[in-house]
Amino acid sequence: MSQPRASLVQVHWPLVGLSLLVALLGVVNLHSSAAARDPQLYLAQLAVLGVSLVVATAVVVFDYRVTESLAYPIYAIACLLLLAVLLQGKTALGAQRWLTFGPLTLQPSEPAKLAVILCLARYFSHRVEPGGYTMRTLFRPLNPSRPLVLIAALVAGWSKAGLADPVGETARLIRAQLGGVVPTVGDLLWFRLLLIVGLLAAAALGVWIIVRVERERALLDPWPEGRRKRLIVLWLSICAGLAGALAWHWSAAPVRDPFGYLIVRLAAGAAPGGPYALVDPGYGLRLALILLAALYLGASILSLTRRHQNPVDLLLAPIDLLLLPAVLILVEPDLGTAGVVILIGFAMILVVGVRLRTLIILGALGLLVAVIGWFGILKDYQKRRILTFIDPEHDLQGAGWNAVQSMIAVGSGRWTGKGHLAGTQTQLSFLPEQHTDFAFSVWAEEQGFIGSVVLLGLYALLVVLIFAVALEARETYGALVATGVGAFVVWQAVINVSMVIGVFPVVGMTLPLFSYGGSSLMTVMVGLGLVVNVHLRRRSH
Repeated sequence: MSQPRASLVQVHWPLVGLSLLVALLGVVNLHSSAAARDPQLYLAQLAVLGVSLVVATAVVVFDYRVTESLAYPIYAIACLLLLAVLLQGKTALGAQRWLTFGPLTLQPSEPAKLAVILCLARYFSHRVEPGGYTMRTLFRPLNPSRPLVLIAALVAGWSKAGLADPVGETARLIRAQLGGVVPTVGDLLWFRLLLIVGLLAAAALGVWIIVRVERERALLDPWPEGRRKRLIVLWLSICAGLAGALAWHWSAAPVRDPFGYLIVRLAAGAAPGGPYALVDPGYGLRLALILLAALYLGASILSLTRRHQNPVDLLLAPIDLLLLPAVLILVEPDLGTAGVVILIGFAMILVVGVRLRTLIILGALGLLVAVIGWFGILKDYQKRRILTFIDPEHDLQGAGWNAVQSMIAVGSGRWTGKGHLAGTQTQLSFLPEQHTDFAFSVWAEEQGFIGSVVLLGLYALLVVLIFAVALEARETYGALVATGVGAFVVWQAVINVSMVIGVFPVVGMTLPLFSYGGSSLMTVMVGLGLVVNVHLRRRSH
């Protein structure tokens, strides 16, 4: 009987008490935010909190290292649930995010965050790179899973216009977005100046490389006299020729505004009678992609025969494990949750270790993906949310309504707030989704600046305690699990609060422990239960 008492004493009670305090404050806030529409909703949240406590307690009782062996199956189930959402999920507010099981409704994107944390913690805990992860070790380019997925995607979308006529399809989409009005080509002076700077940098870099290579070979394979000079002259001549070509075409449309020029040409080509007006049912691109996938698969199989690897490494890379659920969530569409999943993953990668050059390359890839996402992935309402973030008053009755009403509620609370059930924006239902995404707006209106600072202070203390557990963990897996849960709470809280005070675009994002939502509350409580479990067994081996 003495061992259970010792374990009970060793429980991280400050973390447990702080989590319960924030959750109960959320119930109190929900009592006000839902009073006008559903006065009994806070009781449902209280019931979910009770169930979540039971589940979290069960998580604490069993050794958290059991989840290490179950991490991959849990991840696979989470991905299957996300796929099930896309096939037969419940649609609401323009998004397909929920699965219905009788009287219960589950949002699989919430437990998917925890599944990603467990999976990445399992992966990285067994694969430590001494010098930090590189692009090669993060992506593992010759894993055979990618060409197999590419072939399956080609077969599934064989008759799609995007594969048969990608350029024409892009042109028609651009013309549809422009409403048939072809814009004029602009004059981007900054782009031409950037080209000049790039040429100067390329000239200097080329000379530096030539000199460095000559010095490195000076002992073993010295260059003949005059070779360095000839190579430098040749390189500078090429750069000068490019500079002359740029000066000659300085006023040409492709140089003045290459992006606008491309858009104009594609939009004009999609006009009636143009080369892109109708779908060209060609097979060239599809056959080329099939050939590319076959060559890719062949290279992957050849690489497998030359080295021995862990079966997981043969099929999946860290980026694959992160991007698969993120893409499935993004397609729902749920841009905010997909972003949180990626941020959680990158936080764990940073803790494991990644080289600076890899970080720079990942940043450039992220910028490229953002551009592609804007033109090819984001829905119109998502674009309006981002544009409204820049100028909320541009569309007060439409996309800007949420942001403006939220900022009015936050500002009207002043120092001490209007009091519980006394917030005008809340009780008159001016705030949209005030019990979920904009729960902090209700709190700020009724409790004021002081109450908001207190709540944010509780979150800051909670995060500090979580990361302290990660630092105390005696093994990599436990440290990474606690780090992932801490990143989960940090990013979701930062994005939600930033959204409601107008410094971040409006996305569908709840405030952890505080907003209404059974799936969200259960996921956070289980994650915190894992953190308490890591702390409880920090001295066991």
